[in-house]
Amino acid sequence: MVIIVTGDIGAGKTTVCRKVIELAQDRGYTCSGILTFKASDESLTILDIQTGEREVFASTDKDLNGPKTPKYSFSPEGIDFGIRAIENGASSDVLIIDEIGRLELGGEGFAKCLELIKSGRVKNSILVIRKQLLSDFLTRLGGNPSIFETTISNRDRLPQEICSSLTGD
Repeated sequence: MVIIVTGDIGAGKTTVCRKVIELAQDRGYTCSGILTFKASDESLTILDIQTGEREVFASTDKDLNGPKTPKYSFSPEGIDFGIRAIENGASSDVLIIDEIGRLELGGEGFAKCLELIKSGRVKNSILVIRKQLLSDFLTRLGGNPSIFETTISNRDRLPQEICSSLTGD
């Protein structure tokens, strides 16, 4: 099953995923992959869900010598860290990739990890995709993913809905 968590910037997509992980683990499911957290200075840190390790992922004010978008400079080490976390967690019950965006549309970042999902080698996946980019990814992913849009008004109940969808409760 492929689940997409979408929504606008700041709607709570990462928070929803964090809560889904807690609910799924409480039900005995293994979870892996990555979560991305934004700091007050807008820089991004990536978290390996399985190990708890963190790595600098992107910066708005420093050149990290990796791919760039209009807003961010990405760290090659951070990207590699994320790819390893995703690949190492591919056999878990739920694989989370928070988030895929402009880099992946250009074939960079975690683009090759999307092949894992398209190939069917992942039991269940949750992909975080910003609302503005969703249509571009739907054509690339194929299949019929379940889409959950995060809003300020539904973000507290959405984790339970997503977990129920995953677990069949």
